[in-house]
Amino acid sequence: MRGLQAKARGAALGAGLLALTVQVAQAAPARAAMSYYTTAQAERGAATYQQSCAVCHGADLGGAFDVPPLVGRFAANWAGAPLSQLFDYMAKAMPLFAPGTLTPAQNADLLAFMLRENGAPAGSRDLPATLDGLKNMMFPKSTPASVK
Repeated sequence: MRGLQAKARGAALGAGLLALTVQVAQAAPARAAMSYYTTAQAERGAATYQQSCAVCHGADLGGAFDVPPLVGRFAANWAGAPLSQLFDYMAKAMPLFAPGTLTPAQNADLLAFMLRENGAPAGSRDLPATLDGLKNMMFPKSTPASVK
């Protein structure tokens, strides 16, 4: 008889824990998807890209000759890295034939464009144009299957 009572208590305890887990999960706020930039900012970045970057990286961001693509494996290489690192690299080393000539706002717009082309969602705020504003934002880990 004691064995049946212990099993019944165990089943009741398990059911109670399950109910509590479901209640906690329902009460927890849903995490919003991280948004990185505005659509308008990505469009500005697209225009700057065509003027300053496409000659080397290709009109479709696919790379050319020895120049790496800015989609696909590029996204995989940067996945999880702070956006501040990429922004800093862009500011110091790009464009290749005139490094450091783009403004911080232009680099932020370019970064927004690159994020969009790699599947990051748009939001309601422009991507910051400062290292400090970008240090806690990470390059997204997932990209759409259609990206090169």
